Amino acid sequence: MDKRSVALVLALAACSSPSPPPEPDAGPIGGCKLAYLGDPSAEPIMEVIALGPGGELQPISDGSSISLIFPPQGGRVVFAGVRATNVDPCAVRVAGALRDPVTKQVRLDTRIINLEPTDDGHGRSAPTDISTFSNIAACPNQWAEEDLFDKPYELTVSLTDRDGKKVTKIMTVTPRCDEPGYEAECLCMCAGDYVLGMQCDPDAGPIDPDLDAGADGDPPDASGGSP
Repeated sequence: MDKRSVALVLALAACSSPSPPPEPDAGPIGGCKLAYLGDPSAEPIMEVIALGPGGELQPISDGSSISLIFPPQGGRVVFAGVRATNVDPCAVRVAGALRDPVTKQVRLDTRIINLEPTDDGHGRSAPTDISTFSNIAACPNQWAEEDLFDKPYELTVSLTDRDGKKVTKIMTVTPRCDEPGYEAECLCMCAGDYVLGMQCDPDAGPIDPDLDAGADGDPPDASGGSP
């Protein structure tokens, strides 16, 4: 692991939400009464999962593709979640980060969630609840040197339970604009040459507002000739 990766892991471990975890009687997360997952005396085990182009859960490992998804707030995000055991499922802190290998800039998001128990003794980010995933805002692309799709990026996902058990996974992933019906707009706003203010036609490429009109504000002559 290089020095920058170590620094990112430490930053994720130290990353905190705007407020501390709720007290035991302070709401649905703080009042969580879910049973412990796995063995309390064993080391935590975590797998990284993500929402796929159809909203399905996908396992993510080194070399995997990961989908850039259209979220309610707009833009494109990576929904990075966890599947874990040997942890307390209540008020788990999940932090996810995407790093550009060229600029070394990072986009990250931290959540405090309750893991959804499954029949195999594990708990996971709930596929029907995007708030249980780290919502890593990737696009519009204002930070990466190259396209945010079809290029390798470093993904780091960290889990910390309320007993202080921690586990972190670092891997190389390839983001994809593969959500049905949203591909063209994704390819536009996630491109390396995207400029803030560009209009992304869902069915075509970017429209530069400075070139979209003639000098007098009228559309340029489509024929390219003189009137």
